[in-house]
Amino acid sequence: MALSLPILIGWLVYIIIAYYCIYSISNILTRILLILILCLSLTYLTCHNLPVLHLSSLFIVAICWLTSIRLFHLIIFSKNNSLTFKSYLLKLLWIYFPIQTSISVKNQWSIIFSIILIIIKLLMSHWIHRWLINCDRGISFERIVMFYMSIMTTSYAIDIQVILIRILTRDKYTMESFTNFPIFSLSIREFWGRRYNRITNTILKESIFQPLRSQYLSPTISALITFIISGLMHVHVAFIIFNDLSTLLPTFCFFFLHGIACCVEANTNMQFDEHVRWVLTHTFLLITAPLMIGPFIKEGSLFLKLNPPPLFDNEWIPKLPLPNFCP
Repeated sequence: MALSLPILIGWLVYIIIAYYCIYSISNILTRILLILILCLSLTYLTCHNLPVLHLSSLFIVAICWLTSIRLFHLIIFSKNNSLTFKSYLLKLLWIYFPIQTSISVKNQWSIIFSIILIIIKLLMSHWIHRWLINCDRGISFERIVMFYMSIMTTSYAIDIQVILIRILTRDKYTMESFTNFPIFSLSIREFWGRRYNRITNTILKESIFQPLRSQYLSPTISALITFIISGLMHVHVAFIIFNDLSTLLPTFCFFFLHGIACCVEANTNMQFDEHVRWVLTHTFLLITAPLMIGPFIKEGSLFLKLNPPPLFDNEWIPKLPLPNFCP
């Protein structure tokens, strides 16, 4: 059914009912059941019959999950706090418009440097995309690396929005970026916590990890539960995009293994040189990556042609020459 007008109205009505009706219920079990039933029902209706192999389906499923997670947090775990309707709406709207003050962002690049970086990412993203289409040779570690680079460079689409907001507000406001140079990660915790998919990370941290910690659970258990829920979300994404049950277990295992890795890092005191830490981190990422992105690569050029990066077909954008070999 996807994002039809009735579905959008249904989500809007649900958000209002959740605050004015469900939030006021004193029995926590009743609140949990009502939130879960309504979230699951609306998510099912929204994601039912989404197009296979389209990235738009990925975003719709992710938005449904993140909205549901945020709603569950606000209605269930904020019961003892003074939650106004304005702050409630702003928390939900942040999922779609992750705007924040510039002074709250540490080590923000200058606008000029960011524009240069956008141009580099754009050219690289288009170049990698064309190269992968021309080299449809199944799953290999080389193609996994290229696909990973494609994901990292495609973030220029969000970077453009960030720059526009900074320019329009005279650098008073900015928007949460998608990535922060994941290639520099020196641990799995740093990769997921500060470098990659920062918007989703912020929501999961604020709406799952921190509430669980406030319920006197250990950081290790809270982190593992967060990764498990993230894994379930990506399992749903994989099912909708590929309509293939064989992709579900590997997808979940990817996030479960990374959750275990983060817990091990947090509870061990292994001291390594930065270069060793970098090698260990990215070796682990490379070894486990086929579990998650293998299905995308397996679909090959069909998936890539259906999901070109933004501005891919614009003639005015220079096209870098392709190598005469395949990764």
